[in-house]
Amino acid sequence: MAMLRRLWAEHCDAYLAARVSALIAPALLAALAGGGEAALQGGMLAVCCLMAMERGRLGRRAAALQAGLALAGCLALAWLWRWPAVFALACGAAAEIGGRMGARRARWRSAANFTFIPALYLGCEAAQSGGSGAAELWPAMPWLAAGALAAWLLHALAGRCAPPQDKPGAAPRAGVAFACVGLLAWLAAHFQLPCGQWLVWSGASVCVGGLSAIRDKCWQRCSGALLGVPAGMLLALALQPSPESSMSLGAAAMLTLALFRAYRPGFAARSALAAAHLSLIGGVAAWRLFDVGLAAALVLATLAAGQWLAAR
Repeated sequence: MAMLRRLWAEHCDAYLAARVSALIAPALLAALAGGGEAALQGGMLAVCCLMAMERGRLGRRAAALQAGLALAGCLALAWLWRWPAVFALACGAAAEIGGRMGARRARWRSAANFTFIPALYLGCEAAQSGGSGAAELWPAMPWLAAGALAAWLLHALAGRCAPPQDKPGAAPRAGVAFACVGLLAWLAAHFQLPCGQWLVWSGASVCVGGLSAIRDKCWQRCSGALLGVPAGMLLALALQPSPESSMSLGAAAMLTLALFRAYRPGFAARSALAAAHLSLIGGVAAWRLFDVGLAAALVLATLAAGQWLAAR
């Protein structure tokens, strides 16, 4: 038992996982009770906002601002999806700003990332479901607002404070995130790629610093996807296709954001759950591998081209 407790403490973040569970469990129950995808979307926004507030160590005012920006970002990206070039500029700018914020304060990058993630995922899902994009999100707005408020309240009542020594983070290469994420966002919107949000985020998540840091992050994501996607396809064989199974997999994916301390096992678990979900709804689970691989190749190629031009 002592060894199990030590392994749990070493590899899992019980503090954050418990708080995420307190947000996602009610959202899942509400979704299963009749709230549907809208309730689960509110839970996703709540989890991402809490992650931003906790990892960013935000004060109450900054946390309220973050929640408001996440809500506004969902509507904005859903609306901009109709214009691929403008959507690409918005996504590229968001990724570049997140990197710049992280260079000033390491914790600010987490806050920026978990503001961009729900805006991108929920906005793209709404836009890809048909209609005008933003209008598709309006029925879910009460759930989204409730999720943002729940995250703010939980953080305000029992959240972590800013560390006494606030260190700067790694400085990203200027313009790499803007160019790569912008191009990937244009490809996703212009060609209406399935799960296009995965492709965009796969680019944004690896623009973390210099060539060595980016290469390491690309390897973590590619190896995690290579492990997770086949496991998810096998998991889908043991499940019955149903809305309940799909929503449970989505809730579990949210929990992995907080549960694992190391990035690779968490990403492998999310890839497995995403692949299982795609398999259950009749999609192609290999899209997960395609998105991760294409984004990593583009970012690395951009950096290599930049270094080659600088050498000349």
